[in-house]
Amino acid sequence: MTSSLKARYAAAGVLGLGGLTALTLALAATPASSASGSRSGPPFTAAQAKSGQQVYTASCQNCHGQQLQGGVGPALKGASFLSRWDNKPLSDLYNFTAHQMPLNAPGSLSQKQYLDVTAYILSQNGFTPGNKALDKNGLSTKLTSSGDRQQVQVPSQLPAPSRSVRQAVSTLPTQATLLKAADSDDWLMYNRDYLGQRYSPLDQITAANAGKLQRVCQFKTGQHGAFQVGPVEMNGVLYFTNAHSTFAINAANCNRQWTSTYTPKTAEPQPVDRGVALYDGKLFRGTTDGHLIALDKNTGGTLWDVWVANSNQGYFLSSAPIVWDGKVFIGEAGADWGTQGHVYAFDADTGKLIWTFDVIPTGDQPGADTWDKATTTAHGGGSMWTSYTLDPASGMLYVSVGNPAPDFAGDYRPGKNLYTDSVVVLNAQTGKLAWYAQQIANDYHDWDTAAAPVVYNANGKKYMAVADKGGHLYMYDRATHDRLNMIPVTTIQNSDAPLTTDGTRFCPGTLGGVEWNGPAYDPQTNTLYVNSVDWCATIKIGPVRYNAGSVFTGTTNGFGTFDPRAKANGWTHAIDASTGDIKWKREAGSPLVAAVTPTAGGVLFTGDQDGNFLVLNAKDGQVLYKAGTGGSVAGGVITYKLGDRQYVAVVSGNTSRTIWNTAGDETVLIYALPQGTQ
Repeated sequence: MTSSLKARYAAAGVLGLGGLTALTLALAATPASSASGSRSGPPFTAAQAKSGQQVYTASCQNCHGQQLQGGVGPALKGASFLSRWDNKPLSDLYNFTAHQMPLNAPGSLSQKQYLDVTAYILSQNGFTPGNKALDKNGLSTKLTSSGDRQQVQVPSQLPAPSRSVRQAVSTLPTQATLLKAADSDDWLMYNRDYLGQRYSPLDQITAANAGKLQRVCQFKTGQHGAFQVGPVEMNGVLYFTNAHSTFAINAANCNRQWTSTYTPKTAEPQPVDRGVALYDGKLFRGTTDGHLIALDKNTGGTLWDVWVANSNQGYFLSSAPIVWDGKVFIGEAGADWGTQGHVYAFDADTGKLIWTFDVIPTGDQPGADTWDKATTTAHGGGSMWTSYTLDPASGMLYVSVGNPAPDFAGDYRPGKNLYTDSVVVLNAQTGKLAWYAQQIANDYHDWDTAAAPVVYNANGKKYMAVADKGGHLYMYDRATHDRLNMIPVTTIQNSDAPLTTDGTRFCPGTLGGVEWNGPAYDPQTNTLYVNSVDWCATIKIGPVRYNAGSVFTGTTNGFGTFDPRAKANGWTHAIDASTGDIKWKREAGSPLVAAVTPTAGGVLFTGDQDGNFLVLNAKDGQVLYKAGTGGSVAGGVITYKLGDRQYVAVVSGNTSRTIWNTAGDETVLIYALPQGTQ
């Protein structure tokens, strides 16, 4: 299923047929005639901007940074910000802010406060205050300048790389190495192996000695933001990312080996990145402005950089790619901004596009008839948020696809809305659809299938299991494609009730269920383990308005009003991987979004939003070890062996841009037993 790239990029406003073309983003650069760096624009006063600074400090700073430089939320000044709003009426920015911000209480400020903080943002972007305060009449002014405009070079169409391709220093890991990842002492992929099982054969840390674990070292990135990465480790080097940087550190002592920082060229809809893929001496990652880049695994130097999608329209790449048979697989995020999702395969050596699959089918593509109103597919959503699963034996790629758009407005886009809230199974060589399983049709709760599925064989059957934000673990037969089980793993309430303008409370809320880390599988005990969030929310339905690059919902209260934080809870479930029977469940007392890692030692490694690294007994869920990390644990928890010692690496310090209200320094902590422990 291949889209017309020429038509797509023409629609995005990227013109020309050559490898590169100058896309004028009109970033409102400082006019050449202005010695002070100021520029004319919408009317506002210095006093109003000063008042807005106070509003910003109280309500915006935690997400967008003290200097508006970005953090958990995108930057509110500079090239990427201005590229998003250039040549648009100021009302677009104001209305987005007034209806969607702050994310934990959208629309909660007064009209004066929203006007004042808008004035402050203008002042920080070089616009000149005057004698007239910004009011509703002034919002019709366009955000542009009469001065010189910065030109940003981006490809006019895929797959042209934006720089010359260079060769990596190393050739490791090879394809043969990656195929044996499940048996390795290393942790070579986001979910450890192609099948996504996360099971480690290491057994030095056991239920008997886990209580003796000690922190070996820690590494702080020096940054704050969404830190939800799943690190990987190979030959004693730990590789991980945050929104803009990629790090390589010694996996035994935390010493830095190199850091590579990417500067976004266009807008950043959501500054988050979940990790990397290693292959043939290269490290691959996506960027917050829609690029896929290849770095040298040994040095961090850029080998190639391909522009995949237009971030000014809400596209970005948050997921950790995987690589197989010389192909890098990745898909776009951005459904909540009204994008139209795609899965891609790129040549690992050159960045050349090999195939594209449209997760929102149109025209005569199979599944297009599940959108009863065909025009709604133009902004139909479908994000790839986290990572991917691949069965090397069959050459099938398993892709979890998120929510349809607009969020919550099911009546606006009638039909099943394929392939949203689904797992699509593609031929990895050609990109052709083999089969699919939809978890929720016409999703109107933002219950994405966000985490990668796990693939396994047991008792003579072939299974696929996946969990979603709707709070269920689904089990499928890979041979017949039948759904075998649908197991609730959190509180489910009022899930079928229609949304109303007065508000409908349902469980799990839009931050509940299973988020970006899905189930893990222990082949020794035939058990699936999965973490979940137990947190309800209230949505008030409202009008649907599409504004390119802005969040696209059908509500009047953003992504919902949540129950008090004190009521937020979480669960770990152990489930029989053949029958779906619950073996045990543990109430955490805190939301759980971190990954779960089972091991041959009979223990599970995970973490919670209260900032604890946890080691659980795999037999019954009892806590064997608990250590505060200084920040919420929201990413991967991995284990590996160097020499004769087993280590555990924990990602801590996720600063939430939503109602999680979590913070902490971005930190990787490494634990091990004391030398000589039995």
